[in-house]
Amino acid sequence: MRELTPEERSQADSKGGVVVQNVAGAAAKAGIQPGDIVLSINGEPVTKTEQLRALVAKAGKHIAVLIERDAARIFVPIDLG
Repeated sequence: MRELTPEERSQADSKGGVVVQNVAGAAAKAGIQPGDIVLSINGEPVTKTEQLRALVAKAGKHIAVLIERDAARIFVPIDLG
């Protein structure tokens, strides 16, 4: 994962977000794909990779991830086990 560049942020019309570069495990099983932009975790906006990791760590066994893919915003539920 990495933060959006200013150009990507402008194209996505977003103030934040983190770009998925590689995906594995529970996220891959849930349908997250490279290139998806993670906008929020459980309703909390995501702007940095460290913030995303902290939100996932405190979330428990399930999270709701809002992603942007091909100009569409989609909620993806992920079971962390």
